[in-house]
Amino acid sequence: MRYIFIIAITLFSMQSIYAQYGYGRGYGGYGGYGRSRMSSMGASQTPQGPTEEPPTAAEIAEERLPDYVAEFELDPFQTEVLRTYLEDYFNNIMALQKDQTKDQETMRKDFERMQNEFKTNLKSIMTEEEVEKLIAMDFSSSAVRKRKKKRDN
Repeated sequence: MRYIFIIAITLFSMQSIYAQYGYGRGYGGYGGYGRSRMSSMGASQTPQGPTEEPPTAAEIAEERLPDYVAEFELDPFQTEVLRTYLEDYFNNIMALQKDQTKDQETMRKDFERMQNEFKTNLKSIMTEEEVEKLIAMDFSSSAVRKRKKKRDN
């Protein structure tokens, strides 16, 4: 039951990352709040400009790393090791999400295996309690703001 909870948290955090970096770009993205681009021949509203790629594993790791470093007071060596572990872990998760050939049960087992490998790697630079805390960290925008506010005080 505990593993299912951890899997759910990780999957939701990955979805929030994809949502945060915008597949829809919500309020106007490239054209402002409500301006549509009209052609001279008609009311074509096809989006103009490049589509934004989802973040890479390195970008996600780079975004989360400052929070981890501040929370766990990591030295430079531990920081670089953690960066490597995070990039590998996120690359594996993204590859698993893109793989359409596996059924749900196989994907769940693969995810649990990746989660356990990641935890084992983390235990080389952190305590058991720190590993559990790192896995459970929330990266919603409100949680990140709260952590930054707490650090600044």
